[in-house]
Amino acid sequence: MSERLPILSVLGFTVGAPVGVHSAGGRPVAEVLRRINYEDDVEYGQFYVGGFGPDLDGSAISHPHLRVSNHLGIECDIIHGRADVRVEIWDAEPAAAAAPWVLTWEIAYLAGSGIVGVGGEVWPDRLLLGPSYFLYGLRAYRVPSVWGRGHEFYEDPRTEHVLLRFWPIRDVFDPVLHARPERTTTEPRPSAYVPATDWPALRRQPDLSEPDAADDPGNEDREAAAIRRTRARIARQLNPDAAPTFTILRRHAEDPRSLLSADTGATCRVRLWRPVGEGEPGVLGVDRRIESEDGSRDGVLVSAIVTVLDEDGELLTVRDATEAEAARVLAVERAWQ
Repeated sequence: MSERLPILSVLGFTVGAPVGVHSAGGRPVAEVLRRINYEDDVEYGQFYVGGFGPDLDGSAISHPHLRVSNHLGIECDIIHGRADVRVEIWDAEPAAAAAPWVLTWEIAYLAGSGIVGVGGEVWPDRLLLGPSYFLYGLRAYRVPSVWGRGHEFYEDPRTEHVLLRFWPIRDVFDPVLHARPERTTTEPRPSAYVPATDWPALRRQPDLSEPDAADDPGNEDREAAAIRRTRARIARQLNPDAAPTFTILRRHAEDPRSLLSADTGATCRVRLWRPVGEGEPGVLGVDRRIESEDGSRDGVLVSAIVTVLDEDGELLTVRDATEAEAARVLAVERAWQ
């Protein structure tokens, strides 16, 4: 197993503190935001939890007590077998897991998308950690085989029981590093970006049930149904306030002037032609701009900042961005446009 690293709490990093729940000493009590249970194959002593989106340069994040990784190969004691895995995302640094869990290692995970993929090919799943371009703490626990009898797990030398606990440390988004236009030779202007703490994906919300399997189309195989349910779950988690949503084509968000990607969980500027005088209360309302008019089409080109909740081929489901989300887009535009 990897050498145990110093406890991340000594670093003193914090994000927005949970509201309303405190211990006797007045310190906020961390709570689980989301969790997933799954099984995976262990091959050659490890299994993988894969990130989505860009791989980030960990060399930009340095600290003598912190090792940063954005590739997660989870080491196990068994060489070949199965891993019974529980993955959790907490709203703040959690307390140590109770017995029979034993801490085996800890690192910081640098997320390019804020979403990790878990499980094998047969039952794929994804867990929303939170915002993209965030640094997350990660502690890995396992149940030693000597704890097998008399506890919740059955002793099986071919099965590794693993608990992975993530929590947000801080926003590391940098418009200069993460949104530089391709082949640009110009120098960026000051972006004035201030890392934010109030992110919808990090708010506590009621447990969301999975869509009813009975709603699956009759011609849909189990893997496709699992993927569809996962997408629906993440879309709801990215929209905890049930803000109005609408659908657009991907090309509306891939204008050359839009320097941020239009992937699930990302925030970007979209541009749509709308009839003159058309009002759309509740959508396309964040930093809404009239960019041009077309007399022949009797329309105006409207741009606004949205957050992508789901992708279905060329179709995107989006909502208006929050203030914290929109701040990244505005900072990128100040730096590069």
